Amino acid sequence: MRSVPRSRMAAAMIMKRTARITLLFLLSAGLWLALKPTLGNRRLTFLPQHWSEYLDYMDFWLNLTAFAILGATVWLAFGALEKVLRRLCLMIGLITLLNLMLEVLQSSIPGRAMDQADVWAGLLGCMFGIACGIAVQLSSVRKKTGGNAPQVLFLDQTGHLGGAELMLLDIAAARAADSEVALFQDGEFRTTLENAGVKTSVFKLGDEASTVDKQAGLGSILSSIPAILDLTLKIAQAARAFDVVYANTAKALIIGGPAACLAGRPLIFHLHDIIADGHFSTLNQQALVLCANWCARSVIANSEATKAAFIASGGRAELCVVIPNGFHIPAARSPAEKEKVLRAGLGIQPDAWTVLMAGRLSHWKGQHVLLEALKAVPGAHAVLLGDALFTDEDRLYAQQLHSQAEEPDLAGRIHFAGFQAETMAYFDMADAVVHASVFPEPFGRVIVEGMLAGKPVIAARAGGAAEIVQNEETGLLVAPGDAQALAAALLRLQNDEALASNIARQAQQTARDTYALHAVQAKIEAVIRQTASRKSSQKTGAAAGTPIQQTA
Repeated sequence: MRSVPRSRMAAAMIMKRTARITLLFLLSAGLWLALKPTLGNRRLTFLPQHWSEYLDYMDFWLNLTAFAILGATVWLAFGALEKVLRRLCLMIGLITLLNLMLEVLQSSIPGRAMDQADVWAGLLGCMFGIACGIAVQLSSVRKKTGGNAPQVLFLDQTGHLGGAELMLLDIAAARAADSEVALFQDGEFRTTLENAGVKTSVFKLGDEASTVDKQAGLGSILSSIPAILDLTLKIAQAARAFDVVYANTAKALIIGGPAACLAGRPLIFHLHDIIADGHFSTLNQQALVLCANWCARSVIANSEATKAAFIASGGRAELCVVIPNGFHIPAARSPAEKEKVLRAGLGIQPDAWTVLMAGRLSHWKGQHVLLEALKAVPGAHAVLLGDALFTDEDRLYAQQLHSQAEEPDLAGRIHFAGFQAETMAYFDMADAVVHASVFPEPFGRVIVEGMLAGKPVIAARAGGAAEIVQNEETGLLVAPGDAQALAAALLRLQNDEALASNIARQAQQTARDTYALHAVQAKIEAVIRQTASRKSSQKTGAAAGTPIQQTA
């Protein structure tokens, strides 16, 4: 979990103690003034008459100001960025109840009467004051000093390793001295980041908010608002110490966008998803585009297809720059002996023609399409590398795949490898790699991994995959969800070794030239520096839609 520096804890304690002492003084003075008998229209009899009467005529605004000061002091004395809505309701309720009790008592004092306007002034002032108290609490964190590189707070919603997380790992590791990663869930991703030397914190998102997925409806979103508010304020406070906030996922944008605005820090949104039906509910699409348009200074799209979908959904084109995912290019591949051991462990004969499909087990990834196609490819085996990571729907789908794999036409030929942190040997032991997403893929990381491994790749002709693969040259493209077309492509590669070898060779060279990690990291670093430099020099220009310079 996230650790708080001792200096910050000490400063917070001093602020709370000071606020509590001030609160005692304010309550004493307020009670004296509220219950003091009046002389005519004069409550402050020690002042000259015309001053005192003028102040009484300004009673509404004086009450509003007094309760604003009281509200701010109460929050600084007892408030915390935890269960914020509950604390807000409790504090406002108690202060309003105290105000009502005082108004009732005042009606029994000579020259005094209950005034409904005073109650409204107290309520409005209290709400404004608590908001000011929260703002003071958020601004209590000071920016880090040292170094010329921008300090970046990266945000990601999950503790699991997926394609977006692997990309973030490479980005953050390259600038570990000037960055920190904040995760909304704990998991193996945190361990991997820390092993790479990246400072990592976990700001745990509430259980209800954690279950809100891309297809969530209005009810689920509304129930998650308290947890999202809590986390937004915590991220805003943490972001004050950095130059740039970098949201790496959709949920990170929804929370990090408002947090960056509250902290007064520019936001970069790395878009790894196609914002369209099939990927997001209509409500989620609208929320993502609205948040990106209002909060982001730059949007990095991982493919032209991703950028086009963002713009088609209402996203601002001038925010976007396309930078594909980057990949480590290993100096050496897996030794043959390791491939043999891996095959043996999976129960695959050394000479069996084997297809690899990597990615989490989810219906839109299309593992069922591959299994259906494999029925028409005698003797071929398939390895499904990945697991159901995120939703109950994915876990149910995984069970259906296991049942499908036991059908007579497939029995003994489908091998579930589960999630693996190290995947290179799996690509190396395969004869071909398949990508079969039934909806357009934002990028297609496994396609490039297959190309770098020197394997022929078959991919669905949609989204980012169609940008990566040149049909008949660096791979074969088939219609999404078409098991028959996929089976025909598999048979071509299985029966024509020369075709498979030529495609694999061209694909490997193209991947090395296009997706080398160092080149991609340089482009992303340029966006970070440009966004950080625009923070002070182009605040008004950014609001007016000043386009980011295209770096890719």
